[in-house]
Amino acid sequence: MTDEPAEAGRPTSGRKRFWLRLLFKLFASVGVLILLLLIAFAFVGFLVYQHVTEPGFPGEVVRVTIPQGVTGREVGRLLTEQGLLEHEGFLRIAMHFDDTGKPIKHGLYALPRGLSPRELLHVLQQGPNRAPEAAEIPPEGKVTIPEGRTLHQMAQTFDDPGAFLNAASDPALLERLGIDAPNLEGFLMPDTYYFDDEPSPSALVARMVGEFEAVYADLLEEFPEAGARDKMEVVTIASLIEKEARADEERPLIAAVIANRVRRGMPLELDATVQYALGKFGERVLYEDKEVDSPYNTYKYAGLPPGPIANPGRACLRAAMNPADADYLYFVSNADGRTHTFSRSLSEHTRAVARYRRAIASQRRELRQQERASSRPVD
Repeated sequence: MTDEPAEAGRPTSGRKRFWLRLLFKLFASVGVLILLLLIAFAFVGFLVYQHVTEPGFPGEVVRVTIPQGVTGREVGRLLTEQGLLEHEGFLRIAMHFDDTGKPIKHGLYALPRGLSPRELLHVLQQGPNRAPEAAEIPPEGKVTIPEGRTLHQMAQTFDDPGAFLNAASDPALLERLGIDAPNLEGFLMPDTYYFDDEPSPSALVARMVGEFEAVYADLLEEFPEAGARDKMEVVTIASLIEKEARADEERPLIAAVIANRVRRGMPLELDATVQYALGKFGERVLYEDKEVDSPYNTYKYAGLPPGPIANPGRACLRAAMNPADADYLYFVSNADGRTHTFSRSLSEHTRAVARYRRAIASQRRELRQQERASSRPVD
């Protein structure tokens, strides 16, 4: 009687062991499947990461325009449409792994096919790298500012000159440049600028200040010793060179004359500073003009004027940072209207001025003779 329960329980125990073994096999199979899936996902993830980050092989260049205000997803879609990415998601993955925090900048790009998504991202973070083609530039979006213009001359580019002058007095930009001045005279880099449409005065001023900063930093790498000099002094000298120099090779020589005269405490005696003081841009300076009581009158006051008298370009900034090793103290224009004669002493300078006057007088005589000959009646 005591053995019957035990015998009766054997089939139940066997069934339990069967189901336990079945469940174990099922869980083991699921575990293996999950493990295989994880391995597969890890392998695919590695391949994707490798594709996104490994350097590519640049090929054909594609011209691309990144519109202002687009999202990363939209940029990825645009690059995919241009055949630069296999899928828009690769750019978002590159952005996810990017730790620079730099935004994608809108503008015009020349992007080679074959770059990795991360390489494409880095190019887009650095900013536009190509000039627009004629068909891409709306007429109102192109602004050309020649070297040597003053703020007031630049303001005439706009329908509202006052708005430009207000933008050129932005305290935030003055603080960013680290200058103590009432406005940005001298610190707006002359160039041709391109915009999607007609820029506001503040947009143009901000772009010009940014270009000045880039050019100035680039020149400091070329002439690191200039980094110890006052920025206002360098830009003021560059503006004087811009107004006086016509020939490229003479810019460092004029810089040397300015430096030598300032060092000796001599007045610079430059007509351009008097023109700036009186607003007589491009007009002849008369003897009475030289009596104007202005700190910009370098006939009355020795040393540099209190600030720039124009907005200089790269070449004049370079000359101001690196004047010629010369002991000239004077220069006077030659009759060709382009070059100058440089002198070390007042006597040399006086003779050069006399030669200039004789040459100009001779040119005027020849001109009058030609005018008289052309006015004679023909037989």
